[in-house]
Amino acid sequence: MVNYFIALLIHKPIRKHPLDNLVLLFIFSMILSSFMAYIYWDQSFFSSLKDYRSFYIYFLYFFLVYLNVSSERIERIIILLFFLSLLIFLIDFITFPNPLFSWRDEERRNGITMFFFGQGFTFLGAFYYLERFFYKKNIFHLIWFVLSFGCLFMLTQSRMNLLALGLGFFFILISSNLKRRYLSAILLFIVAGIFFSSSNLFNGIKEATKDEAHFYKKDTRLLAQNYFLTELQGGVPTVLLGNGVPSEKSRLGLESINGEFYTSDVGLTGVFSYFGILGVIIWILFFYSVFKVKNIQNSVYLKAYFITLLTTAFTGFSIFDPGYMPATILCLYLVRSKTSIDDSVKSLDD
Repeated sequence: MVNYFIALLIHKPIRKHPLDNLVLLFIFSMILSSFMAYIYWDQSFFSSLKDYRSFYIYFLYFFLVYLNVSSERIERIIILLFFLSLLIFLIDFITFPNPLFSWRDEERRNGITMFFFGQGFTFLGAFYYLERFFYKKNIFHLIWFVLSFGCLFMLTQSRMNLLALGLGFFFILISSNLKRRYLSAILLFIVAGIFFSSSNLFNGIKEATKDEAHFYKKDTRLLAQNYFLTELQGGVPTVLLGNGVPSEKSRLGLESINGEFYTSDVGLTGVFSYFGILGVIIWILFFYSVFKVKNIQNSVYLKAYFITLLTTAFTGFSIFDPGYMPATILCLYLVRSKTSIDDSVKSLDD
């Protein structure tokens, strides 16, 4: 980031982009929230420096801008990490119930669950190959998407993953150049609905959904929303700038642990808890800037990936999950790289 601004001072020809300001503002919100953690929760700056480490990936954005890395090279990196993530899924599946790479593993919803850092690249690669399938009609591209679908749902039993994959699929289909894409989308939606209703593959998530709907007043996510929005607030400044990312040994960390609620269950409310209203506004602008861009060529998969993040905006944490943030930063850089400055400015000013 320092090199980026030095380059601007010495008039190195770096093309500016509105996303640059948003990423910079988010980094600035991280710094401000660390002051809130110190003032209101006695969390030392050294502790914050350590516990903010997952968010340092945002500096990669400016590193890529400074080096002016081509979008083709970034996509090659994404594809490499995509195949590595599929390999990790395979290894963890073989070694279950003692998977080598998972940070969370269990049997639930009539299946198994395995989460490891890097699954954001599984989503990003899956949508990349799905888009290529619709444009190039290469059956191998569809096979990679189907394999990814199986890993991201069958090996996680995540409703949000299933929803994200479904929404991403139909978005890419409708955005493709197929002549009867809308009719195809309607027919496939009907077939998918019938299959979901009748197949035993989804019994686990259907039962979990019914239970949560029946006891919605006692739902952990609903209680967690109220906790982070109201109870865990030191004052008006923390509402605006956040409490900071908690350190385990700080008062903020102990308060978060004793509260028995997790930011991983509340999406943007988790961003609010960390970085306040400022952080939430920045992320809303991230979504707005990506979805409003109209001149991305052969890159609909980037928007599909952001749809994945959007599905967890209220009941998940893909937005600030260390397993997704590297893919998110590369996605933002690709949006920057693949769009012209004039159209990008227009899309943010509309």
